[in-house]
Amino acid sequence: MLRCLTAILIMLPMCVGAAERPVVSWGKSGVTLEAYRTDAVECGRQGYYLDISNTEAAKVFKDASRQLESNEAALSMVGGDIDRAMQVANDSGRIVERTRPAERMKQVRTLLQDTVSGCLRARGYTQFQLTPDQQRHLRTLRTGSAERHAYLHGLASNPAVLAAQHL
Repeated sequence: MLRCLTAILIMLPMCVGAAERPVVSWGKSGVTLEAYRTDAVECGRQGYYLDISNTEAAKVFKDASRQLESNEAALSMVGGDIDRAMQVANDSGRIVERTRPAERMKQVRTLLQDTVSGCLRARGYTQFQLTPDQQRHLRTLRTGSAERHAYLHGLASNPAVLAAQHL
């Protein structure tokens, strides 16, 4: 049961907010492909390795996990008592509800994104929004492919694109 609830806590943020968002990227006029990739990796690492263990969201998740583990132990001892099993299941549902996992994950995501964004801004990058045509073309390129990197770099280093599509 705990594993199911943990999976729900993890998957919920991916479902929430998966609706249409504008596609944005970062660019710097005239940046070389090598510098563009290096900066992306270094700033991405800053976000990836950010210690979030002392954030409010992490503390709430830790507390909820302890409570759910306690409920799992209680559930294993109810035997055939259906009423008690339902009470434990309801308690577990309330724990998850109080945790507000989508909100907490959004807080963590914002912190990580702000870290990466701050790093890119410090290196002289600005954010721009892709046009619908650019978004359609981007979707035809395999994620992680050299073609996709080259296409994004072409947009990100182009002063005219950055000026016209700046956020």
